Amino acid sequence: MNGNRTRRCSGSPKKSAPADLFVGDYMKMIRISILLAALLISQNISAGECPPTPENIDKAINSHIRKIRASEYCPARSIKSENGTVIVVYTAEGECGEDKESTPGTCSNNWVRYMVGSISGRIIGPIKVGGKGDLSDSEIKIEGNIVEIAGLTIGPNDAMCCPSVPKTKKYEFSKNGFKEIQP
Repeated sequence: MNGNRTRRCSGSPKKSAPADLFVGDYMKMIRISILLAALLISQNISAGECPPTPENIDKAINSHIRKIRASEYCPARSIKSENGTVIVVYTAEGECGEDKESTPGTCSNNWVRYMVGSISGRIIGPIKVGGKGDLSDSEIKIEGNIVEIAGLTIGPNDAMCCPSVPKTKKYEFSKNGFKEIQP
C-alpha cells in the first residue's frame, strides 16, 4: 500500500482519501463554525441590547444594579414617555446583595422588576413593581401623575413560569417618588 487507506464497500476494496485529511477538514469546519457563532453572539452583546434610555435614567438603573449586585436583563426593559415624564421598568436578575464573594448577578435564579422615572429631568425611584412569582408586566400607561403597570400574575393552578391571571398595579408619583395606590 502506498499510504492510502482502503475501506470495504460491498466487499470490494476501494481507495479513499486519508482519514486524517477528512477528519482534519471536518474539525476545521467545526472550529470555524464555533468561532463565527462566538463572534455573532459577542457582536450582539457588545452592541448593547438595552433600548435607548435617557442618560440620567440609564445612570440611575446602572447605579441601582451595582448597589444590589445584580445584572440587568436588557431585552425586557420597557420605556414610556409622556409630557416630560419618562417611566422605565427594568429587570434585575440574580441579586447578590451583601454577598461580596460572588459575581454580581449570579446569586440566584430570581428576577425582580423595578420602576424608575424622570419628571422634568429629576430621577425618582427605583421601586419594586413585580418579578418572579409576582406581576409579570406587559404594559405601562401614564395618566397625569399616575403610572399603571398591567400584566399577568401567578394563578392557583399556574406553574411559576407561566402566569395567567391579569393584574394591574397603580402608582402615584411626584418629585418625592412613587407610592403604590392600593385597590
